[in-house]
Amino acid sequence: MLVCYMSKILLHIAFLSLFVSLSFAKEPTLATLRSVSTNEFQKFSIGLYEFICRPYGVITVDELYNRAEFNSECKKNIQEFYFQNPMSKYFTQNLLKNRQLYHIEFKEEKCILYAKGKMTMSELLVKNGLALKNPLVKSEEFEYSLIQAQIYAKENKIGLFKNNISDKCISELNKN
Repeated sequence: MLVCYMSKILLHIAFLSLFVSLSFAKEPTLATLRSVSTNEFQKFSIGLYEFICRPYGVITVDELYNRAEFNSECKKNIQEFYFQNPMSKYFTQNLLKNRQLYHIEFKEEKCILYAKGKMTMSELLVKNGLALKNPLVKSEEFEYSLIQAQIYAKENKIGLFKNNISDKCISELNKN
């Protein structure tokens, strides 16, 4: 009986030490993509450890929709946006490939996912108008690229910036 529990304890210690060593290592952390739920949630694994990854430094369309009050103008605009652009819901699913290894970093309970070379998933979402730079998150490392991506989306009227949906939703969020 002790032998049975001993192997489980050793396995947990091994995974704990792996996770701790990965968090302090200078090498990139590689995780395998298991599935994509939405543009906001992706499921990854490192070995047998599975976790949900959410993009760092941004507020996604899905998050705006979920935060908005019932029957609000923001919710209606986002529903209309998805009706007019049905493939936008599947942006992340079309970009990322299941069972592929991706370089990720963990920051403030969210993930920095390098989805396209040095471009992060957050930056790609903002550039395609599917997320807004979160004004409450200040990161010297990613601040400039997220601001540039948002300027690009605004100037080209992409996604949330096409019909000023972003302004309407942000003003509603600020009221709460």
